[in-house]
Amino acid sequence: MLPEHHPIFKCQPFETGRLKRFVCHSESNDHKTVVVEGNSIKWCLPEESEYKFVDFTAITNCTNAVLNSLGTLLCLYSDRELQILSLDGAHSRETPIEYRIPVSRGVKQVLWHPNARLDSCFVVLTPSDEICMYELLSENVTEPTGVWNSSTFKPGTDTTVRDIVSIAFSNDGMTLYALNTSEGADIYSIYPFLPSEVELSDDAIQYCFHKALLQYNGLADGDSPQTKHQVTRQLQFASQLHTQLQKHRSEPGKTDPLVLPVSSSFRKAVMQGPYTINPFPERLYLATAVQLNTLNLNDNTSEILLISFDDGTILHCFPDSEPTMAWESVEVCQNNSLVTIKAMNLPGLIAVTSKSAFVVLSPQKASLVDVSRLTKTIDQALRDCDISELAEADLSEQIIEQQGSFETATLWSTGLQFVLLSKTSTSHLDIPTSKKTLIPREQKHIEKSTQRRPYDQPMTELLALNKKVQSLMKTPLSTTIEPRLRQVKLDNASNEEQLSVLTDISKELLTRVMVAQTSVLSLHTRVMGQQGELTKQLEMVCEIKTKKKEICEKLIPQQERWRCVEKKNESIKNRFTALQHKLKQISASDEIKSRPIARSEMEWFMEVKNQISKFNRLVYSQRDLNETLSVLKTELEYVKVDGNSTTPGAVDDVSWEELRELLAKDAKIIGECQAELQTAANELG
Repeated sequence: MLPEHHPIFKCQPFETGRLKRFVCHSESNDHKTVVVEGNSIKWCLPEESEYKFVDFTAITNCTNAVLNSLGTLLCLYSDRELQILSLDGAHSRETPIEYRIPVSRGVKQVLWHPNARLDSCFVVLTPSDEICMYELLSENVTEPTGVWNSSTFKPGTDTTVRDIVSIAFSNDGMTLYALNTSEGADIYSIYPFLPSEVELSDDAIQYCFHKALLQYNGLADGDSPQTKHQVTRQLQFASQLHTQLQKHRSEPGKTDPLVLPVSSSFRKAVMQGPYTINPFPERLYLATAVQLNTLNLNDNTSEILLISFDDGTILHCFPDSEPTMAWESVEVCQNNSLVTIKAMNLPGLIAVTSKSAFVVLSPQKASLVDVSRLTKTIDQALRDCDISELAEADLSEQIIEQQGSFETATLWSTGLQFVLLSKTSTSHLDIPTSKKTLIPREQKHIEKSTQRRPYDQPMTELLALNKKVQSLMKTPLSTTIEPRLRQVKLDNASNEEQLSVLTDISKELLTRVMVAQTSVLSLHTRVMGQQGELTKQLEMVCEIKTKKKEICEKLIPQQERWRCVEKKNESIKNRFTALQHKLKQISASDEIKSRPIARSEMEWFMEVKNQISKFNRLVYSQRDLNETLSVLKTELEYVKVDGNSTTPGAVDDVSWEELRELLAKDAKIIGECQAELQTAANELG
């Protein structure tokens, strides 16, 4: 189903253009889609024709919504407040479970940590360039469990990085990248960047351990003591993870993901950077970076960094060196660098990314950038450990544009499309055919099994809207008229204050009327839909009744025929049972086995043997006659070709009549022999 036709993207009546809509999707395979509109949350899977709904009280001045990778927790945030909503089982409750977290430092950007236990940890970038980590499983969810890049925790101002405008996680979730704009565009990183409890896969732990071991074995005599200390401590940390993994594997029946606690000493990682970017386009020295995103590759360990600039340039960079974990000193010189793969010019900000495509939104249009050629080539180069393919391969991108002013975008239909939303409309961009993934059979089955027409709004949404209307009807107006104003006539020269109060009352009444009209229109639409459904069901009932009469007319002869077939089948079954019983008796009878052969039977067997011998002799005789006939035919052909006589009767001297009579006698003898053999076989049977 196209997103334009799905009811989850339809705006509320009388609310079109008034409420800002947010849309996001989960990173898991189901691609759960969540839409936030005003004080309502709607979510569904792409293959579902109906959506789930829950009503809540949203924070004021909400600027964005972020969904965790499992699709269970939704974060709404404003400049000073966070609101965390639980979507797991929320449709069965009147209001979802929520946490409200005031952030005195302010909120600039929020990301969910991909490696946190139960996906319950998020990271906040503040306007003061602090990076705060909040864990919902901690004792106090309103206080951060870790603060990075804070001048209040570290003396001096040279240890902090200022002017951070954007952050992004690496593909494996172990590194947090930060974009600094003090010098235009500098990339910093925190590695490792982990919560107090991490949930890692076996492959991630194995990769971390082998990488640390390889870097430890690669230490040279000329390396500084600080570098050796950092690499050694990195190996110690990776070894602890690997040891716990081996212990987890040794326990029978353990199939759950491995959850590991991380000590506070290993969580105190420091900021590394700035990264060198080579080559760096000269025109970008006059530009300023505004956004940082990552494009994850298929190996689950590598990524492409997308750096957006205010002049419309999007720089594609790839880390060409493996970083080392750093905890203690920022003065250690880290060899962290990025290589520039390509630079493209496309004004706007990146709204959403997938494995090999991303969407850029600008005030005039939305652009889908397909970089599948680039990602495939880099994936192949990483597998082959050969970068020579990058020099000859076609790394060009494919851009698909959609005119219009859109505010947000997300993936839709299991990665087949990007849905675009504005305040008043819904559109989509198709990912090129070469990148589309097939819909699983289970999803196709679900789509085909849905026979009835879905309603635009679920019953839970209608009940919540009706409850809101009933509550407004019972609640007095918030605007009150002071007693002194009540005593003054309205038609006086100085009635501005009275008119102002009446204006506020009118606005509140109009808002309530609008809510009531929305409820009435929704109920009317629902009733019309149910009426159409009832009409369809009545038509089907009439059709069934009509066919029932025809079925009853054909039922009686078919039942009679069925009884005859069943009776005959029972008779055959009884005969087979009796025959089987008789054969078992014969095979089990010792009397029959020990009974001597009668004289008549011996004579009969002797006659059969003689007939068989006679038949064999006749067969040999026929074979000889056939050979003789073939020789005669060959000689006759020679006579026809080489003979000098032209008399037609020259060949008539050969007596063919005797040969024919002889063959007829042989055929008669063979026929009699076959008849006798057939008679003998019947007597044996």
